[in-house]
Order: sequence, then C-alpha cells, then structure tokens
Amino acid sequence: MVALSFADSDLAALADAWKRGRDDLPALRLAPLRELRHPMSVDLWIDRVATHAKIILVRLLGGYDWWSYGCDRLSELARRKGIALALLPGECRESDERLFERSTLARNDLVALLEYFREGGPDNMRALLARLAAHSGHKAEAAPPAPLPRAGFYDPAQGIVSISHIDHATSSGKAVIPILFYRSMLLAGDVAPVDELYAALIERSLCPVPIFVSSLKDPSVAEFVEGAARRLNARAIVSTTAFAAGQPGGEAPLFDRIGVPVFQAVIATTRREAWLNGQRGLAPADLAMHVVLPELDGRILAGAISFKNASEEADETGLRLQVNRPEPDRIGRVAERIARWFALAETPRRDRRIAILLPDYPGAGGRTGYAVGLDVPASVIAMLHDLRAEGYAVGNIPDRPRDLLRLLDKPSLAMKGKNYREWFERLPAPVRNQIVASWGGS
Repeated sequence: MVALSFADSDLAALADAWKRGRDDLPALRLAPLRELRHPMSVDLWIDRVATHAKIILVRLLGGYDWWSYGCDRLSELARRKGIALALLPGECRESDERLFERSTLARNDLVALLEYFREGGPDNMRALLARLAAHSGHKAEAAPPAPLPRAGFYDPAQGIVSISHIDHATSSGKAVIPILFYRSMLLAGDVAPVDELYAALIERSLCPVPIFVSSLKDPSVAEFVEGAARRLNARAIVSTTAFAAGQPGGEAPLFDRIGVPVFQAVIATTRREAWLNGQRGLAPADLAMHVVLPELDGRILAGAISFKNASEEADETGLRLQVNRPEPDRIGRVAERIARWFALAETPRRDRRIAILLPDYPGAGGRTGYAVGLDVPASVIAMLHDLRAEGYAVGNIPDRPRDLLRLLDKPSLAMKGKNYREWFERLPAPVRNQIVASWGGS
C-alpha cells in the first residue's frame, strides 16, 4: 500500500494507525508530495515505489492542478498494471471530477475514503487502512467512517474528554485559560507544544483548558468556543490558530463577543534550524499568518512556542516527518508573560507604571513615530485620552500630533553618555563583546 499527501498531519495519522495494526495489514509506504513537485522526481519515485504497489492513495489539498503531472502518470500506470488508484481532494472542495476520472476505484469507494479523512482520528485511520488493504487483495474488514467532533475538549493525560471532566478540572477557583489549537494536530498526534504550554501554565497556578478546533471561521466551532468560554468564565484565551477569525460584515467577531484578552502563541511552520541560524527569525508565511493577520482580531502576540523539526531517520513506512518541536524556554516565557498579565490586572491602577513605545528612525529627520499608512502620534494621543478616561493620572495631553513630537524631541529626554557607559558595563560580557564586534568600541 502507498499513500501520499501534502499534509504532514495526514501522513502522521496514517503512519501511527499502521504501526498500531501492522500485524494485520500489508506493508505501507508513505511520501510527502512536497518532495515530488518536479516531473523528474515524480518519475523516479514511480519507478522505485509506485510500480510495485497494489493500491495507491493520493490526497491533494489543492486539487488536481497542484499535482497534475503526477496524477496523469499514476493514472496511466494504474490502468496499465491493474493497480487500485484513489485520487482524493482536500478540504478545499467536496469533490474534484478530474481526480475521480483519473482514479480506478469506483466513485462510492472514493467518497468513503475521503470521508475517513474528513472525520479523522485514530479509529477512522485504522478503518481507512483496512479498506485500502481490502482493495489490495488482503482480507480485512473496515468499519464505516465514524463522526469526530469539529471542536472539543482535550486533556494531555486522557485525550478527548467531556465537558463534565472539564467542569471538575476547573473547580479549583484558579483563573481558567482556554488554549485553542488545530484539530489536525490532535489527529496527527503532534500536540507536544500544547501539552508543554499546558504544564507551564499549571506551574504558574493557572487553569488551562485545551480546546481543539477545525477552524474558527466555522460557525458551529465559533459557537462551541464562545459557549465554552462563557461556561468556564474564562479570564483570558491563548490561541495557536493562524489567520484572523473575524469576517467582514455580519455580527461582532468571536473574540470581541467573548471579551477577554487573547494571547497569540505561535506554533511555527518555520524549520527550527532556519529560525535558530537565520537573521530574520520567523519565515514570512509565519509572520503573515501568526503575527500580522491575528492582530486584526486584537490578539496580543505572546511569542513562538515551537518550530518544525524533521525526524532524524525514516521509519518503516519510509517517512521522515516534520513535527512540531516545543521550545521549552520560549514556552516558559509565554507562560510567564500570561501569568504577569494576571498579576498586573490585580495591581491597583495607582501602582501601575505604563510606557508607550513608538517606532523611531534616528538616521533620518522627521521619522519619529513613522509607520506606513498609520498616524502613530495621533494614536498615542487617543490612547492617552482613553487612559485618563479609565482613571489613570494623565496630564498635559498635547492637542496635536506635532505638539507631541516636539515634546519627544527635547534633548533632556535623551540618555546621557555617562549613564549609557555605566549601564553598558553592567551587561554580561558576551553581550558587550558582541555589541563592540558589531558596532565598534567607541
């Protein structure tokens, strides 16, 4: 049996299901489609692997157009050698006629196989492999696809749990913090970052409640999350989901309706080596999906907690998975940031000290508070008025942005050279050496 997919979650779920039932199943080979994009790589893989298969399953998240050459070559091979072939679409569409036409299995079989993926979960993956085995001539009985909820509660020690279990776990009186994460991570058994963040928040006397979701844009999922937050009297939310949940028009966005702070913890698709050794940190795609777009929901960036990391060796299925590798120090920093937010919320306003940071580009005149498409000084003035309206002691608010910039331009607000030298000497020696190496000693 052979299976391919663009999604690591698909491949991980199939690998785990096969390892659990390997004694009753034919051999399985898995391959990520991202490694088979060039026609030459497709041809080599077909000669080496596909030509020996009894059944081949391909799940194309983008449809036929994303792997048209491979689909055509496999279709020709399957018909020539009598191989059972199932070409399935992903979540982007209910069906793809071009894929069905190039498959050799009957339409009802393709629909059933697709339903196993769409429901997901270990039981459905085991049943899917049994059905593939039957199509390959192996004696196997497959249960029909069993529904798995699009959203639900998760406990690192027990897996999917009921609301009664959560009610008991949250009865301590500690601040309840739902952790939102993608259902696909749970189905692939790739939830280590969520498990470790859960433990880090418990260490700080908070009460985390992991909630898996298929998509926050699904109305039923959004309704589940909102209901859970209200029932549990959530004090804050940690979201690891990407993109923005709000949609233009219609009712208020999900997080606005819940009305508590939402911290964005990043489960990055950036490879750990690239993040560790690069100069830019997160890759552009992660910056867009996990930093920029979530800001549209008003989420507070808490930081990255994991990165992609390839397994060192291929397993029995020939697969080297990219898994979510937790970063303990980053997880600790995110958990501490959330805990300190609660401590700040309990601090009387008269004891709080608030700083507003503005961008500055001292190399060019007139660039203080500069940001493309935004009026930063006007925003600061509006924030000062909001703070005063909430009871903070804020006086002498400038009338115009230009007046604010004049105040900020006073030399008396700059750091004196003597103070800079004293504070610089307090830095750890490796930090001082690195600064001097980069910028010189004077």
